[in-house]
Amino acid sequence: MVKIVISGHGQLSTGILSAFEMIFGADPAVIAIPFLKGEGLPQVQEKFQAEIDALAEGEEVLFLVDVFGGTPYNAAAQVIYPLKNADILTGVNLPLVLEAASRKDGENLAEIIPALKNVGYESFKVFTEEIKKTQTDSEEDLL
Repeated sequence: MVKIVISGHGQLSTGILSAFEMIFGADPAVIAIPFLKGEGLPQVQEKFQAEIDALAEGEEVLFLVDVFGGTPYNAAAQVIYPLKNADILTGVNLPLVLEAASRKDGENLAEIIPALKNVGYESFKVFTEEIKKTQTDSEEDLL
């Protein structure tokens, strides 16, 4: 099983978790740890370390953070560096959390991460491009 820790600047992580719970319901293996105004790297590391310390035997942890090189990323990197059962992905968004959560019980990190690498790309859509595709598909169907 993989525990998922969502983190980011301000209340980003709690907002994403709230949206996740509207769709999936509450899941104790998916949590949010915000990086709040007035906190620094040591405070965030302490919160992350508490989650690492609470892992069950054989459990893995995946940190989904907002930006590469930001405080949540740096704190997670320092906490997981010596571990083999943890990793970090940047660019957290709701589709990424939904996909990770749908795989966390049946797959390990080595299986989940490659699938998650495509989620950001696949979930990014531009309205005008999608309309053009639909119109092109409709025109081809008429031929």
